[in-house]
Amino acid sequence: MDPIISVIMERRKQAGLSQEKVAKLAGMSTKTYQRIERGESDLKLSQYRSILRSLGMTHLDVAMDELSVRKIESDDLVSAVRLLDKESKLLLIRFILQVSKSFKN
Repeated sequence: MDPIISVIMERRKQAGLSQEKVAKLAGMSTKTYQRIERGESDLKLSQYRSILRSLGMTHLDVAMDELSVRKIESDDLVSAVRLLDKESKLLLIRFILQVSKSFKN
Protein backbone atom coordinates (compact mmCIF):
# COMPACT_ATOMS: atom_id res chain seq x y z
CA MET A 1 0.00 0.00 0.00
CA ASP A 2 1.15 3.53 -0.75
CA PRO A 3 2.66 5.08 2.40
CA ILE A 4 0.74 8.33 1.94
CA ILE A 5 -2.55 6.43 1.84
CA SER A 6 -1.50 4.48 4.93
CA VAL A 7 -0.90 7.74 6.81
CA ILE A 8 -4.24 9.17 5.70
CA MET A 9 -6.10 6.02 6.74
CA GLU A 10 -4.39 5.92 10.12
CA ARG A 11 -5.11 9.58 10.82
CA ARG A 12 -8.74 9.14 9.74
CA LYS A 13 -9.14 6.23 12.14
CA GLN A 14 -7.39 8.12 14.96
CA ALA A 15 -9.82 11.00 14.44
CA GLY A 16 -12.74 8.57 14.67
CA LEU A 17 -14.00 9.56 11.23
CA SER A 18 -15.72 7.25 8.79
CA GLN A 19 -14.80 7.08 5.13
CA GLU A 20 -18.17 8.63 4.39
CA LYS A 21 -17.49 11.62 6.66
CA VAL A 22 -14.02 12.30 5.22
CA ALA A 23 -15.37 11.97 1.68
CA LYS A 24 -18.13 14.48 2.42
CA LEU A 25 -15.71 16.92 4.08
CA ALA A 26 -13.31 16.55 1.15
CA GLY A 27 -16.06 17.13 -1.40
CA MET A 28 -15.94 13.77 -3.12
CA SER A 29 -18.13 10.72 -3.32
CA THR A 30 -17.76 7.96 -0.78
CA LYS A 31 -17.01 5.50 -3.59
CA THR A 32 -14.14 7.66 -4.84
CA TYR A 33 -12.68 7.95 -1.36
CA GLN A 34 -13.01 4.21 -0.76
CA ARG A 35 -11.25 3.48 -4.06
CA ILE A 36 -8.41 5.79 -3.06
CA GLU A 37 -7.98 4.03 0.30
CA ARG A 38 -8.06 0.60 -1.38
CA GLY A 39 -5.47 1.72 -3.93
CA GLU A 40 -7.88 1.17 -6.82
CA SER A 41 -7.74 4.80 -7.92
CA ASP A 42 -4.79 7.14 -8.23
CA LEU A 43 -4.92 10.05 -5.83
CA LYS A 44 -5.07 13.38 -7.65
CA LEU A 45 -3.28 16.34 -6.11
CA SER A 46 -6.57 18.22 -5.66
CA GLN A 47 -8.07 15.21 -3.86
CA TYR A 48 -4.96 14.88 -1.68
CA ARG A 49 -5.22 18.50 -0.61
CA SER A 50 -8.95 18.20 0.08
CA ILE A 51 -8.45 15.08 2.17
CA LEU A 52 -5.68 16.72 4.18
CA ARG A 53 -7.89 19.75 4.84
CA SER A 54 -10.74 17.50 5.94
CA LEU A 55 -8.41 15.77 8.41
CA GLY A 56 -6.81 19.00 9.60
CA MET A 57 -3.43 17.88 8.31
CA THR A 58 -0.57 19.42 6.36
CA HIS A 59 1.94 17.97 3.91
CA LEU A 60 4.48 18.10 6.73
CA ASP A 61 2.21 15.98 8.95
CA VAL A 62 2.10 13.31 6.25
CA ALA A 63 5.88 13.36 5.82
CA MET A 64 6.49 13.20 9.58
CA ASP A 65 4.02 10.34 10.02
CA GLU A 66 5.49 8.49 7.06
CA LEU A 67 8.92 8.72 8.68
CA SER A 68 7.46 7.77 12.08
CA VAL A 69 8.67 11.03 13.62
CA ARG A 70 6.72 11.64 16.80
CA LYS A 71 8.90 14.20 18.56
CA ILE A 72 9.67 17.39 16.69
CA GLU A 73 13.01 19.01 17.36
CA SER A 74 13.94 22.63 16.68
CA ASP A 75 15.92 21.57 13.59
CA ASP A 76 12.76 19.97 12.20
CA LEU A 77 10.90 23.23 12.63
CA VAL A 78 13.67 25.23 10.97
CA SER A 79 13.68 22.82 8.02
CA ALA A 80 9.92 23.08 7.68
CA VAL A 81 9.99 26.88 7.79
CA ARG A 82 12.46 26.89 4.90
CA LEU A 83 9.73 25.31 2.76
CA LEU A 84 7.28 28.17 3.36
CA ASP A 85 6.67 30.88 0.79
CA LYS A 86 7.70 34.46 1.61
CA GLU A 87 4.23 35.56 2.75
CA SER A 88 3.87 32.59 5.10
CA LYS A 89 7.32 33.25 6.57
CA LEU A 90 6.36 36.86 7.28
CA LEU A 91 3.11 35.76 8.95
CA LEU A 92 5.03 33.28 11.08
CA ILE A 93 7.51 35.96 12.16
CA ARG A 94 4.66 38.31 13.11
CA PHE A 95 3.02 35.52 15.09
CA ILE A 96 6.24 34.70 16.96
CA LEU A 97 6.79 38.37 17.80
CA GLN A 98 3.21 38.68 19.07
CA VAL A 99 3.55 35.58 21.23
CA SER A 100 6.88 36.73 22.65
CA LYS A 101 5.33 40.11 23.56
CA SER A 102 2.53 38.36 25.44
CA PHE A 103 5.07 36.39 27.49
CA LYS A 104 6.87 39.60 28.44
CA ASN A 105 3.67 41.14 29.83
